Amino acid sequence: MRGEAIFRRFVRRSSDARLERTIGSRRGLRFVFGAMAKAYRPDRADGWSGDIRYELTDSRGMIRTWTVTCDASRARAREGAAADPVLTVKLGLADFVRLAARELDPAKALLSGRMDLEGDFGVAMRLAAMFGQPSAL
Repeated sequence: MRGEAIFRRFVRRSSDARLERTIGSRRGLRFVFGAMAKAYRPDRADGWSGDIRYELTDSRGMIRTWTVTCDASRARAREGAAADPVLTVKLGLADFVRLAARELDPAKALLSGRMDLEGDFGVAMRLAAMFGQPSAL
Protein backbone atom coordinates (compact mmCIF):
# COMPACT_ATOMS: atom_id res chain seq x y z
CA MET A 1 0.00 0.00 0.00
CA ARG A 2 2.77 2.45 0.87
CA GLY A 3 4.52 1.77 -2.44
CA GLU A 4 1.27 2.44 -4.30
CA ALA A 5 0.83 5.77 -2.48
CA ILE A 6 4.39 6.79 -3.37
CA PHE A 7 3.79 5.81 -7.01
CA ARG A 8 0.57 7.85 -7.13
CA ARG A 9 2.27 10.92 -5.62
CA PHE A 10 5.12 10.65 -8.11
CA VAL A 11 2.70 10.40 -11.05
CA ARG A 12 0.52 13.26 -9.78
CA ARG A 13 3.56 15.57 -9.54
CA SER A 14 5.15 14.59 -12.86
CA SER A 15 4.87 16.03 -16.34
CA ASP A 16 4.12 13.76 -19.28
CA ALA A 17 7.77 14.08 -20.37
CA ARG A 18 9.02 12.95 -16.96
CA LEU A 19 6.61 10.00 -16.91
CA GLU A 20 7.79 8.90 -20.36
CA ARG A 21 11.44 9.20 -19.34
CA THR A 22 11.10 7.26 -16.08
CA ILE A 23 8.12 4.94 -15.91
CA GLY A 24 7.89 4.81 -19.69
CA SER A 25 11.36 3.30 -19.90
CA ARG A 26 11.67 -0.40 -20.62
CA ARG A 27 12.47 -1.10 -16.96
CA GLY A 28 9.63 1.13 -15.76
CA LEU A 29 7.04 -0.53 -18.01
CA ARG A 30 8.28 -3.96 -16.96
CA PHE A 31 7.66 -2.91 -13.35
CA VAL A 32 4.13 -1.54 -14.05
CA PHE A 33 3.05 -4.53 -16.15
CA GLY A 34 4.60 -6.91 -13.63
CA ALA A 35 2.59 -5.26 -10.86
CA MET A 36 -0.53 -5.60 -13.00
CA ALA A 37 0.09 -9.31 -13.48
CA LYS A 38 0.57 -9.78 -9.71
CA ALA A 39 -2.65 -7.89 -8.99
CA TYR A 40 -4.69 -10.12 -11.33
CA ARG A 41 -7.83 -11.53 -9.71
CA PRO A 42 -8.94 -14.60 -11.72
CA ASP A 43 -12.09 -14.84 -9.57
CA ARG A 44 -13.21 -11.55 -11.14
CA ALA A 45 -12.58 -12.67 -14.72
CA ASP A 46 -15.76 -14.77 -14.83
CA GLY A 47 -13.91 -17.70 -16.39
CA TRP A 48 -12.42 -15.58 -19.16
CA SER A 49 -8.90 -16.21 -20.42
CA GLY A 50 -6.97 -14.65 -23.27
CA ASP A 51 -4.61 -11.87 -24.32
CA ILE A 52 -4.95 -8.13 -23.77
CA ARG A 53 -2.67 -6.02 -25.97
CA TYR A 54 -1.59 -2.54 -24.90
CA GLU A 55 -0.34 -0.13 -27.57
CA LEU A 56 1.25 2.84 -25.83
CA THR A 57 2.30 5.82 -27.93
CA ASP A 58 4.93 8.23 -26.64
CA SER A 59 5.22 11.92 -27.52
CA ARG A 60 7.50 11.13 -30.50
CA GLY A 61 4.94 8.73 -31.98
CA MET A 62 6.83 5.57 -31.05
CA ILE A 63 4.49 2.72 -30.09
CA ARG A 64 5.44 0.39 -27.26
CA THR A 65 3.42 -2.80 -27.25
CA TRP A 66 2.85 -5.09 -24.27
CA THR A 67 0.66 -8.14 -23.83
CA VAL A 68 -0.99 -9.40 -20.66
CA THR A 69 -2.02 -13.05 -20.93
CA CYS A 70 -4.68 -14.13 -18.45
CA ASP A 71 -5.80 -17.64 -17.62
CA ALA A 72 -7.77 -19.40 -14.89
CA SER A 73 -5.05 -18.99 -12.26
CA ARG A 74 -2.75 -16.08 -13.14
CA ALA A 75 -1.68 -13.35 -15.52
CA ARG A 76 1.67 -12.92 -17.24
CA ALA A 77 2.96 -9.75 -18.88
CA ARG A 78 5.48 -9.56 -21.69
CA GLU A 79 6.81 -6.97 -24.06
CA GLY A 80 5.51 -7.46 -27.58
CA ALA A 81 2.23 -7.96 -29.41
CA ALA A 82 -0.17 -10.85 -29.11
CA ALA A 83 -1.13 -12.22 -32.51
CA ASP A 84 -4.86 -12.32 -31.85
CA PRO A 85 -5.77 -10.44 -28.65
CA VAL A 86 -9.28 -10.45 -27.27
CA LEU A 87 -8.90 -6.76 -26.43
CA THR A 88 -6.52 -4.05 -27.61
CA VAL A 89 -6.11 -0.91 -25.50
CA LYS A 90 -4.55 2.08 -27.29
CA LEU A 91 -3.50 5.24 -25.49
CA GLY A 92 -0.64 7.59 -24.84
CA LEU A 93 2.18 6.33 -22.68
CA ALA A 94 1.78 9.08 -20.05
CA ASP A 95 -1.99 8.49 -19.97
CA PHE A 96 -1.39 4.78 -19.38
CA VAL A 97 0.84 5.61 -16.41
CA ARG A 98 -1.83 7.98 -15.07
CA LEU A 99 -4.45 5.20 -15.45
CA ALA A 100 -2.19 2.77 -13.60
CA ALA A 101 -1.82 5.29 -10.77
CA ARG A 102 -5.59 5.93 -10.75
CA GLU A 103 -4.96 9.57 -11.61
CA LEU A 104 -6.93 9.34 -14.87
CA ASP A 105 -10.44 7.94 -15.00
CA PRO A 106 -10.72 5.25 -17.71
CA ALA A 107 -14.27 6.24 -18.67
CA LYS A 108 -13.24 9.87 -19.13
CA ALA A 109 -10.18 8.79 -21.13
CA LEU A 110 -12.38 6.68 -23.40
CA LEU A 111 -15.09 9.30 -23.86
CA SER A 112 -12.59 12.09 -24.53
CA GLY A 113 -10.77 10.06 -27.19
CA ARG A 114 -7.56 9.71 -25.17
CA MET A 115 -8.05 5.94 -25.08
CA ASP A 116 -9.33 3.59 -27.77
CA LEU A 117 -10.55 0.03 -27.29
CA GLU A 118 -10.79 -2.66 -29.97
CA GLY A 119 -12.29 -6.06 -29.36
CA ASP A 120 -14.41 -7.51 -26.57
CA PHE A 121 -16.03 -4.69 -24.63
CA GLY A 122 -17.26 -7.20 -22.04
CA VAL A 123 -13.64 -7.80 -21.08
CA ALA A 124 -12.99 -4.05 -21.13
CA MET A 125 -15.85 -3.53 -18.67
CA ARG A 126 -14.26 -6.01 -16.20
CA LEU A 127 -10.65 -4.91 -16.72
CA ALA A 128 -10.28 -2.78 -13.59
CA ALA A 129 -11.92 -5.40 -11.36
CA MET A 130 -9.78 -8.17 -12.88
CA PHE A 131 -6.66 -6.26 -11.87
CA GLY A 132 -7.75 -5.43 -8.33
CA GLN A 133 -9.35 -2.03 -8.78
CA PRO A 134 -12.95 -0.91 -8.56
CA SER A 135 -14.59 -1.12 -11.98
CA ALA A 136 -14.64 2.29 -13.63
CA LEU A 137 -16.25 1.47 -16.97
